[in-house]
Amino acid sequence: MKNVFRTALCTALMTAAVCVPTFAVKADAPVPARQGDFYVLANDQYVTFTDAVPQIRNSRSCLPFVAVFQQLGFAEKDMTWDAATRTVTATKPDVTYTPFNGGEPRQGDVTVRLTIGSNTFSVQYEGDTTAAPMTGATQVSRDYTSEAAPYIDPATNRTYVPFGLVADALGYKVGWDAGQKAVIIDDVDAILADNQATYQRMDEYMAYAKTFTQQDQKVTGSYNAVLDVDSEDADIGPMNVDATLKGDYTMIQQGQSAVQFKTGMTADAKIAINGQDVTQAILGDTGVKLPLSLDVELRGDVTSGLFYVNMTGLSDLTGIPDQTWYKMDLKSMFDQMSDTTGMSYDTLMQLSAASADQGFQQTLADILKNAPVTSVNGTTADTLRQLNDMLADSSFKKSGSDYVSTMTEDGATVKFTLNYSGNKVVGYAVDMKADMDDMGSMTMTVGMKDKTLNANMAFTVDDGEGSLVKLTMTMDGAYQATSQKPNTQPPAGAQIVDLLGDVEGR
Repeated sequence: MKNVFRTALCTALMTAAVCVPTFAVKADAPVPARQGDFYVLANDQYVTFTDAVPQIRNSRSCLPFVAVFQQLGFAEKDMTWDAATRTVTATKPDVTYTPFNGGEPRQGDVTVRLTIGSNTFSVQYEGDTTAAPMTGATQVSRDYTSEAAPYIDPATNRTYVPFGLVADALGYKVGWDAGQKAVIIDDVDAILADNQATYQRMDEYMAYAKTFTQQDQKVTGSYNAVLDVDSEDADIGPMNVDATLKGDYTMIQQGQSAVQFKTGMTADAKIAINGQDVTQAILGDTGVKLPLSLDVELRGDVTSGLFYVNMTGLSDLTGIPDQTWYKMDLKSMFDQMSDTTGMSYDTLMQLSAASADQGFQQTLADILKNAPVTSVNGTTADTLRQLNDMLADSSFKKSGSDYVSTMTEDGATVKFTLNYSGNKVVGYAVDMKADMDDMGSMTMTVGMKDKTLNANMAFTVDDGEGSLVKLTMTMDGAYQATSQKPNTQPPAGAQIVDLLGDVEGR
């Protein structure tokens, strides 16, 4: 729960954006017959080709120049062919761009030039200038190099371009759906320009969330987890497992940059077969004595992504000294998944920091521009529709002093409640219920009211063959401002085991 406030929604929205392809389906959108080697989906619309069709050439996706540029808002009258230089040019008026030397976004025409057989192409924005000695401002032309060059298909006499890099240079998102064999091209700015949704409720929520990062916080609370397993085995008979894990914790949170978490927990379990307690027999000579008491501490620098964990009370069982700390490089792990997440850890942190000083609409734009597109059912427009179904003002209905948004799809219901005092958000709750076909169900409630956290989860799995698993978890926490700073490094002299590397001595 602390992550929600540390990152001001960025991580949560990113997760939602990545998961949309498995949740949203364009059921009312018929899929046309494929033309050429692959589909092209531009701004959530399948592109229809009249003569020249998509080709795969030298393992690159190549598209007919005129057809795909038209789909992205370039008028055919603004496309030219210079036979002498074998150069194609396309211009689109009044686009928004960031100047070459930085600064505020501007409006101006964009011109793309590609030469047949050349791996280099250029992009030029009207008004994008840089100072030159003696002559003053000169127009900036940005050159890019592609692995493949434009070519003319002899069968159709049409110009083809390796569109992936060109689209990226123009600021479009490009993805590939391997299952459907489809190239996905999204002009996020154009999609957002057509978005009529407003987000006053989410702006008010973010103002509430911001109060937990403006000052360092100390959080104290408790948690309890209960696991109950009932099964029937043909050889050994009925078996029951009752296990509990509970404890109290203290967390020090320094804005969005650092955290220290300490807890003393107690673990206990009872295993019965045919009604007989066999717990100790199963434990044997492992040295484990129940109930088991453990002290766990987490120290982390969120900015760098380096986290350290220590567990005290397991040395008799593991042979590892209690003074040992385990290092986890979350930045490295996240960066290794960048092909799936669509962004690096540093980018995620930048988005998180930016969200603290901007409205929800800008945060949403940042998320949509960085979320990957890997499915024809998970385009930028699909992601925006799904988020709007939950978070746009039109999705919230007034209930007393609260505002409630509810979404039901594929057997899952999510209810998002914002608690108000006057015109200010003073709390929230997320309730989720999901049926897992015939296997069981899950319910979850997470909420804050003023400065108090409460979370509950119940998870049930029934395989229909005599095996039933029930897991329930509860957690609470009270937030208060503090001057105490978290420790982010293990104590001096501690032995550090890098979970992704070698043992370090300190």
